[in-house]
Amino acid sequence: MIRRILWTLGILFLVLLAFGWWDRGAGEQYRFDKVIGEKGSGQGKLNEPFDIAIDKDGFLYVTDTRNFRVQKLDGNGRFVLEWGGRGEGDGLFEKPAGIAVDKDGNVYVSDYDNDYIQKFSPDGKFILRWGKNGNGKGEFDSPSGIAVDSKNRVYVMDLYNHRVQKFDSNGNFIAAWGGKNKVNNVRSVLSFLFPEQKPGDFYYPGKIAISPDDKVYVSDSYNNRVQVFTTSGRYLFQWGGMGLWRGRFRVSSGITIDREGNVYVLDFYNDRVQKFTGDGKFITKWGSEGSTPGRLKGPTGITLDREGGVYVVDWTNHRIERFKALQ
Repeated sequence: MIRRILWTLGILFLVLLAFGWWDRGAGEQYRFDKVIGEKGSGQGKLNEPFDIAIDKDGFLYVTDTRNFRVQKLDGNGRFVLEWGGRGEGDGLFEKPAGIAVDKDGNVYVSDYDNDYIQKFSPDGKFILRWGKNGNGKGEFDSPSGIAVDSKNRVYVMDLYNHRVQKFDSNGNFIAAWGGKNKVNNVRSVLSFLFPEQKPGDFYYPGKIAISPDDKVYVSDSYNNRVQVFTTSGRYLFQWGGMGLWRGRFRVSSGITIDREGNVYVLDFYNDRVQKFTGDGKFITKWGSEGSTPGRLKGPTGITLDREGGVYVVDWTNHRIERFKALQ
């Protein structure tokens, strides 16, 4: 009888833990500022936007996926220009996904369905493209997130190949790392008991970001965690696990890093943003499911401006939301 009671209490504790019963939330440090965009196909309107990047002058670049284009906006969300069109070939897209800007202002866009990367000037002029479907060096199976380091080296999340690929700014292959490996869901919930699970492997990794000191942070989406590497692919550490409470994820998605090295991670099915130190210590979180201003539904992309504003791509709601820190 005692054993049965202890077993039942143990199961109840794990259920409460998994659903975040004890997590009363962090002190809110960010508040809603503005909405950018709405569903549509006109200038400044969006249809399933997926990712966002910002350049040194504060211009925003958005992959407007179902409109088969990239839109460039100013920091207030006003339309500047667009480029793209549906198709396969130079300057065309079937499913524009990840987007990143290098220190020279060039824009890199991954195409999830065409399995290639394209590079453009800041005003949308086509420069080059590389990649094709496959699992060899420089080949992709649904490239998703993309990031650029301080030396303009390009890192691409190769989603269905479960790896990171690294290139120079002209698309020449440098290295790759990773491999398919799913963390057991129970162990993921109990990651405080199993802190280092399948390091260096991924399960449908979605997004990637580079820190000011050139560490590579990978949103290992369906393993519900963040993994950190050197630029050569050497594993350093990880954090996360499945769950609803602080520091946990239900599919980690977009990721970005501020000048102080703090890491912002989107939590897709928990409809929120979480902020961590560079070594994975929880700082704060905000967001909840909904379509009213300040709420999120399936957030996918994130970037920061120089004023500390946080731009979040609210995928299902066909918009971008800006949040800012409380003074």
